[in-house]
Amino acid sequence: MKKIIALVTIVCLLFALGACAADTTTTQGSATTQPTSDDTVYKFNVSFAAPEFVSTSITASLDRIQEQSNGRIEFTYYYSWSLTSVPTVIDDLNSGVVDIAAVPISEHINLFPYSNLITYTPFLGLPGTAEAGEIFDEMCQEMETLSQEYTNAGVYYWTNYPMPGYNIYTTEDHAITTPDDLKGLKLITSSALMQEYVTANGGAAVSTPVTEYATSLNTNVVDGAITHINVMAAFGCLDFLNAGTVFGETGTAMSVMTMCFSSDKWNKLPEDLQQLFVDEADALRENQCDADLATQANALAALEEKGTVTYLTDDQIAVWADAFKVQREAYIAELISNGHADAQDVYDALMTKMAAYE
Repeated sequence: MKKIIALVTIVCLLFALGACAADTTTTQGSATTQPTSDDTVYKFNVSFAAPEFVSTSITASLDRIQEQSNGRIEFTYYYSWSLTSVPTVIDDLNSGVVDIAAVPISEHINLFPYSNLITYTPFLGLPGTAEAGEIFDEMCQEMETLSQEYTNAGVYYWTNYPMPGYNIYTTEDHAITTPDDLKGLKLITSSALMQEYVTANGGAAVSTPVTEYATSLNTNVVDGAITHINVMAAFGCLDFLNAGTVFGETGTAMSVMTMCFSSDKWNKLPEDLQQLFVDEADALRENQCDADLATQANALAALEEKGTVTYLTDDQIAVWADAFKVQREAYIAELISNGHADAQDVYDALMTKMAAYE
C-alpha cells in the first residue's frame, strides 16, 4: 500500500511540475512574440515641397500628433524636396523612401484626373481658398471615385492644403482686364488648359521650369506668368514684376497639395494612432491655408508699392469664365473618352457642393 501511495504522489508531482513549466513557457512566449502596441515606436520620414519657414503650420500639426502619441510616433522632417521630388514623390511613397509627403496632384494629372478636375481646372468659381480645401476634403471622403485615385496610386489620402489662387503677373503694366488683353503677350503657365486659353485669345503660352521663371522674366523672354505669387516670391521673381491682375481669392485657377501616406505605413498604424492624424487633418489644412494667404497678401502689398495691381470684379471674372466654357466642356469630354467615365458626375457634384456654400 505504501508503494502505491508513493507512486501516486510521484505522478502528481510530475504532473504539477509539467503544468508549471507549460504556464512559464506560455507566459514567456507571449512576452517575446506578442509585444504590446505601446512598445512599438512608429518612425516616419516626412517631406514637404516648401522650406521650413513657410511650412510651420504643417510641422505644428505633426508636432502635436507626436506629443499626443506619448512617444509612440517620431517624425523626421525633410524640407524643400530634400528626400523626394515632384516627379518621383508617388514612387518614393510606394518604395518607402518617404513615408508621408506633400503631393502636388497638379503635377500628376494622369494619376489624379478627377481630383485635378475639381481644383486645377480654370474658372471653376470656387467660393474661396479655405472653402476650396474643405470642399475637396469632403468630396474625397464622400466619393469613392475620388478616394480610389489614391488607393490606385498606392497612397493614403490624409488631408490637403490649398494653394493660393493663380493670377496674371507681368513685367510691365499691360492693363489686363478682359481675355482680349492677352493678345500678343508671352505668358508662362504650367496648365495645359490655360495654355489653350491663352493661345485661343491671341497670346503665346510658354512652358518652362519654375526655376527658370526669374531668368525668363528678367531677360524679356516672356512678358509674365500665370501662377500664384508665393511661387514668384519663393523663386526670386518679384523684383522683375510691375503689374498683376487678380481674379478674386481663388484666381484663374488653384491647385491643392495633398498630404499622403505610404499605404503600407498607414495600414500598419494601430487605430488609436491613426485617429490622431484624423483628428488633426482639419487643423493642418486650415492653418496652412491661413499662412499661405497671409504670405500672398504681403507679396501683393509689396507689388502694389512699386506697380499696379488690378482686382477684377465678379462681373469681369464672369466674362473670362464664359470665354473658357468651350475648353472646359472639351476637357470633360476628353476625360470621358480616355476612360474617366465619371468626369461629368464629379464636376456636377462640385457644382452642387459650391451651391451649398453660397
